[in-house]
Amino acid sequence: MKLAWLITLLILPFCFSTSVLAESGGNSDLTDEEIELFYGLFKEVESFGLISLTLVGNAEKIGLKEELLTKYLDEKFRACFCNIKYEDLTQNPAKLAAAIARRDRKIGMIACRVWVVGDDYPIAYHVRCDAGTFQNPSIWSEEVLGHGSKSTAPGAIQEILNELMQVLAANFMKATGTDCSRAF
Repeated sequence: MKLAWLITLLILPFCFSTSVLAESGGNSDLTDEEIELFYGLFKEVESFGLISLTLVGNAEKIGLKEELLTKYLDEKFRACFCNIKYEDLTQNPAKLAAAIARRDRKIGMIACRVWVVGDDYPIAYHVRCDAGTFQNPSIWSEEVLGHGSKSTAPGAIQEILNELMQVLAANFMKATGTDCSRAF
């Protein structure tokens, strides 16, 4: 049983690896109608107010830092979401509480979770990002499984977060009709 589980852990990530995500372009092959159906609620978003990242399991044991990865996501947001305002509501608890209480659908949020199992080799990881509003926090959701060693997993996880932000930005821009002249 243990051997079957280990083999599954080693093979399954190839189906969801960053190269597969990059080759498929995420959800970029969706039609305009599908984008509207899946992500049409993004049209109400006027700005983003929360970008968060949570580490679970052994993530810190392999050198990942929640604060640094959250800052990395902030930078990627600014690079990928041209012309979209971002005001970090965690810096103003009263505004954050008001957005939560109102279940504000005009303020977007991005929440990612990195779950790591193992602390040497093999290390398995699951990266999931959700984006939405305070009313509906999961308008968009994407996740990737992977594996590696203590030396390779942190870089691979950072690259996955980068690609997920690019896919999210492309879908958000298409759903909202926002023009962005930057190419990824």
